Amino acid sequence: MKCAIFVGALATSVIAVLLKVRQNGEMKMGTGRFPADYTTEESLPKHTIYMPVNPTPNEKLPVFVWGNGGCVANGLAYRTFLTEIASHGYVAISPGAPYRIGLSSPEMMTASIDWATATAGKGRYATMDAAKIIAAGQSCGGLEAYAMKNDSRVAAIGIFNSGYLNDIDRAKTITKPVFYFLGGSSDMAYRNGERDYKNLPQSTPAWKGNQPVGHLGTFFQSNGGFFAIATVRWLDWMLKDNKTAAEFFKGQGAATAGWSVESRNLDKIVVSASL
Repeated sequence: MKCAIFVGALATSVIAVLLKVRQNGEMKMGTGRFPADYTTEESLPKHTIYMPVNPTPNEKLPVFVWGNGGCVANGLAYRTFLTEIASHGYVAISPGAPYRIGLSSPEMMTASIDWATATAGKGRYATMDAAKIIAAGQSCGGLEAYAMKNDSRVAAIGIFNSGYLNDIDRAKTITKPVFYFLGGSSDMAYRNGERDYKNLPQSTPAWKGNQPVGHLGTFFQSNGGFFAIATVRWLDWMLKDNKTAAEFFKGQGAATAGWSVESRNLDKIVVSASL
């Protein structure tokens, strides 16, 4: 019952914010080097894809598969945030077609990964790099990202304002790098995320940051706010081996930006080369 209430409350919140964003008409193309927008594909009809509008042939585009808060299957629910991510040279895939409302599932996230793997190198996805994939999600979408913990195609997992509800021992089985982006003590998933971080195996590379912004983070602020900035730096490190971006997490960059931070084993992270 608690799980149903939790998911239902988040779905209502996300839908309300989506309607507000649509009414305001505040849709930008990101602040990165590659103005971005969303698109759809017949070969992935239940998803929405964010990518640079005019990708350059010499710029590899790693993949960021995303799960929405409330497990909402609406590809535009996190449009501001995902457009910002894509503008920095990524293909971001969200569950749900544009302007549709339904429920997503871990299987939809796996479908995103399957599609990226099968499509990379073809047509307008010629520069999509399916050898570099990260799975992440917010709130209920974070549980979908957790479900990718044993998928060898996924380099790392991002848990935003989330944590296991009842299956608290599951975190003890995660071996790939996990990064937690939480909203402080007013975040309804704060205790869940904090508990999961503590329950990870001691050998698992992990980072946890809190911004005092509550459960909805800054996803719906201009260009995704603090959460988008940190996410881009995380992806730049994990998927592009950007040393400066890595120092945001290994050094004092995140703390200087207002994050309350804990981490361990970050030096164990090895960024793989593209195929």
